Amino acid sequence: MARKTTRQHSQGEASRRTILDATLQIAGERGYVGTTMAKVTKASGLPASSVYWHFRNKDELLADALDHGYRRFADEQSLWLDHDPEAPLEDRVLRELRGTTRALDEDPDFWRMGLLLALETGPAVGSGPRERFLDVRERAIARLVSWWHAQLGATASTAAHAHTLALLTVASTDGLFLAHQSDVQEDLGPLVQALARGLAAAARHLVADEPAPRRTGRRVPPVRLVVADPDSGREKLLRAAADVAAASGYDGAGIARICEQAGLPASSLYWHFKDKDDLLASAIEHSYQEWYVAQPAWLPPDPGTRWQDELRDHFAVSLRSLAERPLFLRLGHLLLLLRREQPPAARARFVGVRRQARLVQEQWFAQVLGPDALPGTADALGLLTMALSDGLFFSNQLDEPTWDVGVFTELLVTMLDAASSVPASEVGAS
Repeated sequence: MARKTTRQHSQGEASRRTILDATLQIAGERGYVGTTMAKVTKASGLPASSVYWHFRNKDELLADALDHGYRRFADEQSLWLDHDPEAPLEDRVLRELRGTTRALDEDPDFWRMGLLLALETGPAVGSGPRERFLDVRERAIARLVSWWHAQLGATASTAAHAHTLALLTVASTDGLFLAHQSDVQEDLGPLVQALARGLAAAARHLVADEPAPRRTGRRVPPVRLVVADPDSGREKLLRAAADVAAASGYDGAGIARICEQAGLPASSLYWHFKDKDDLLASAIEHSYQEWYVAQPAWLPPDPGTRWQDELRDHFAVSLRSLAERPLFLRLGHLLLLLRREQPPAARARFVGVRRQARLVQEQWFAQVLGPDALPGTADALGLLTMALSDGLFFSNQLDEPTWDVGVFTELLVTMLDAASSVPASEVGAS
């Protein structure tokens, strides 16, 4: 009888793992709203009675799936655990980041699902899965705090710095993940090397307790999103579409819900847009233009002004704007993260917006670094800027109680300054 009980328990655990794996797959494709018990049951190949035997409802299922995915990832990868005091700090960071990059090829669904939950925050989204992801994220940050504390010397004075660096590392790895989602063909080697150099420089900056350099004195414009005509029917539909999709996911953003949110009939939507996908694509582009005009222009520094100071003033505005949760970032990242065999056209529009923004940054770095810069440096810095901005956008949604704009502005400038001096042997290497 004992043998039979053991066998039944083993079979039950196997069924549970099958259900959790299927849940992570469906949630990565459909988001919270688009994931249903019926879809999970079909994907698992098990009867509905088995699914409900293990999980009472969707919230419990998604929460346990997140925890299951993180535990498997942490056990298989063993990242941010080793401490080699003989190796240079940059080499130690680089080794861990390269391990993270290799893990991206495994497509960790818990990571995708957790970031989606940072974006899907509407009333239709249960709190259980998000709370579980925040718990998972806290465990990941705690592991990073321990790692950084060991690298910095494990003294009481380095504890706060270790926590700051842990948050910055999480933002950096989130940025790596999103860069991979944006273009799976992108060579992440230069970005990983730039991140390692930058994080090591940020650590030295914090430990040295260096005062922030004097500001250039250039007036920083207030953070505001410009609205051209908020009462027009097209504007109402654009904002309603972005709000509904960001709150309820792509699948949850139906025509009826968008029109109800906008207070307009469906005929008005089809007058302005071909279909839902055309509307969401236009919402992304429209929101990006609104956000972009409110940011400082990427102009060359004034005579006598260091490019690092110009960048510091720029980030002082752009990082604060992340707290406004711009619609193009919420909706665009949502579409970027959803894994579909045939991605919506709105996803391609967001990828195009990202390429446009990255090109502007690359051109700025090429101009300020001058002709003596090594080939590929400006491109690497443009990708690094985007990755850090992406990561800090999600950090603002998930780590807000400990999110300090001033601290991260200074550390981003420190990282980009350090990354701008990548040796020729590293530029373009993987």
